[in-house]
Amino acid sequence: MKYNPKKLTYGDALRIATANMTVTVEDENGQHVTGKLKHLGPNDALAGDNLALCDLILLALITTSNEYFVVRDDDGRILCPAIRFDHDLNVTWNTIISIEENPDDGVELDLADWKATLVKVETPTADVDKPTTDTQAEEWEKQLPKANGFYKAATGSVWLHAGDTWTPILDHHGNVPPHALQQTTEAFAVSSGHSKRFPFERLSEKPLPTRPGFYRNKDKTSVYYLDSYGVWKLIAYMCPDFDLQLKDLWDCPSVPVLSGEVVSEKKVRNDMPLHYYKLGLKQSKEDKENS
Repeated sequence: MKYNPKKLTYGDALRIATANMTVTVEDENGQHVTGKLKHLGPNDALAGDNLALCDLILLALITTSNEYFVVRDDDGRILCPAIRFDHDLNVTWNTIISIEENPDDGVELDLADWKATLVKVETPTADVDKPTTDTQAEEWEKQLPKANGFYKAATGSVWLHAGDTWTPILDHHGNVPPHALQQTTEAFAVSSGHSKRFPFERLSEKPLPTRPGFYRNKDKTSVYYLDSYGVWKLIAYMCPDFDLQLKDLWDCPSVPVLSGEVVSEKKVRNDMPLHYYKLGLKQSKEDKENS
């Protein structure tokens, strides 16, 4: 499959990262760097040799909701940043200038046969040979979700919708598909109709509170504040007393630490469930019911 380096979707990047492909990016000095595309995760921050780079990776993953891809060499070492996607899977930064598919000795996959097999595996009772009219295909396409994101089909399989493509993430058994090949929206609508995937349920993150005020986490170790502009701040948190920790590492009480730093929604969401409360004020009955 040919890819336009400047029109990549999140699904494209995942496909390239797992395929036998080579990408070339332009670094900050204008030099061309070539290697394999890799999707960054927490393990990459822990396994690298460059401590400064590891700290930057970990900080980026913790404090943002972005998805990062980098160029790596054959030994897995990170060479250069490549492309970044925001929370809505839109490209916000891209230095990729070319993508090449490396020839190998593998057997060429028949896409039509693969799609038929996928439908049959997902829904054994499906009649893949049954002809589909244009009217039926259009009706199925209208039933597909329009927004980008992850969706779970009625059969149990999970798919990523990005732009005009659908990429299989998990099959109906919860396993990663052996060939995560994309389908266009038109083709996916038809295969979904035959395999009885409708309706689709969007897999969304836990909704954050929208009411401005103070919130604490379940174990009462962190206090957050949500202002009227929707910005979250970590007001205070519990951490070990540093002076006592030097004396006894295993018997060290926690003390409150004032912060006030702005934090990402991702960090707040990782601390859920949150409970609304008023500092120093007695809660009303309504507030207690809503907390």
